[in-house]
Order: sequence, then C-alpha cells, then structure tokens
Amino acid sequence: MQATELYKHLLGLEKPWFVSDIKLNIKEQRIDVWVDHPKGMTWPCPSCGHEHSLYDHTDERVWRHLDSCQFMTYLHASPPRVQCPEHGIHQVILPWAEARSRFTALFEWLAIEVLLHTDVKGASQILRITWDEAWHLMERAVERGLKVKESSIHNHLGVDEKAVAKGHEYITLVNDLDQGVVDFIGDGRTKDTLKGYFSGLTPQQLVGIQAIAMDMWEPYAQAMRESVPDPESKLVHDPYHIMSHIGQAVDKVRRQESRSL
Repeated sequence: MQATELYKHLLGLEKPWFVSDIKLNIKEQRIDVWVDHPKGMTWPCPSCGHEHSLYDHTDERVWRHLDSCQFMTYLHASPPRVQCPEHGIHQVILPWAEARSRFTALFEWLAIEVLLHTDVKGASQILRITWDEAWHLMERAVERGLKVKESSIHNHLGVDEKAVAKGHEYITLVNDLDQGVVDFIGDGRTKDTLKGYFSGLTPQQLVGIQAIAMDMWEPYAQAMRESVPDPESKLVHDPYHIMSHIGQAVDKVRRQESRSL
C-alpha cells in the first residue's frame, strides 16, 4: 500500500478529499500530510446545503491529528469557500474538524478521553500539547455538551461555592440533587454569578424548582429572591451551616453567662 493511500485511511478521508503529499521529519518526530480535492467541483453551502461552484480557498491551515508511528501528525489543507446567493461567502464544512479548531475531530476525542483520567498537566504531557491547548479542548467539549443538553426541570437544586486558588478565589456550583450531577459552574460567588444561571432557565423551569439548598451566603439568597418565583418557600439552608450558627450562638451565651457569674 502506498503511503498516500495509508494516510488516507489513517485520516479517515473520503471523496472528494485525497492525500497529495507527505513529508517526514525524523529530527522533530513529525509527519506532515497535505490533502487536496479535484478541480471543477461543486460544494454545498454550510447554511442551506445548496450546491455552488468553488469561489476560492482560504489560506492553508494546519490541524494536529492522532500520532502515527509515534510521530506527531499534522494535516494541511486550504479549505474551499462558496458564494451562496442567500447566505454569502462561507467556508465549506470540513469532514475532519469542526470550525475554528486546530485539531482534528479524532484528536479531540482522544484528548477528552485522556483528560477524563488525568489532570491538565498530565494530559498535556501525554498528548504533547500545551497547557492552554488542553484547556481549549476542554472548553470546546463543554460547548458541544451544552448544545446537545436537553432542557429539563430540576426540582431540587443545591448551590455551593468552591475555592479554586489561593487568595479567596471561588467558583459557584449548582447541582441537580435528584440526578447527582453538576448543572452549572460560574466564576466567583456573587449575586450576579448565580443570577447568570437562573437567567438561562425558562419560566417553566423556574416554576418547576421546588427547593434550593444553600448556605447562608446572602448574595446567593438575594439572587434566588430576584429570580425564582415564591423564593421564601423554596429556600433551604443546609444543616451544617444551621448547626454552625447555633453553636456560635450557644458559645456566645455561655461566654456572657460566664462573665456575669
């Protein structure tokens, strides 16, 4: 089997795409693969799907692909563009990668599997990518998940903050207590942070909330009162913080009585 035919299969290419050139760099442990398409083709508009003649090509782009023969593998191509009378000039959909990604879909799949089993630093070393690239891949995965996430009513929610760094930096977590899953993560622990979650819910979802458990952090309570119908009947303070306040009150009374006696 010729090398071009081999990499056609490794890349998962289908017509009209084919491998036009391959370059091996042993010193850098890198393989670069160029793909192309036949001339005189028509391409579907990414918005409406109607076929149109080629308008032009964008500048050559490079995508990181799965390693081959333990060498880092990069795919090169100049994506075609079409001019649709209805939607204007757009780049066609590429079968190997999503829009604005620097990685092929197969590499992104592998990266997410690795990130599920290790931290960002470890995944970066395994995949031979930068720390920022690993975070970028996770962000894209979250965006894809949110797009396909079904809209459902959460009857019982839990709100809490979590310290993420030194210097009192926090994130806000909203959990679906019935399903045992995290439904929202927001920067900070302010009223606006939690209101950002509530603003993304439909009126039916807000009405469907039966109870929200949270600590006695007042900004959270304010966000709930300003966003959720009948908030006072749905606000539940967790036992840990209630007992903590009771313990402080009992200790205060004990010290007052000790001084008076």
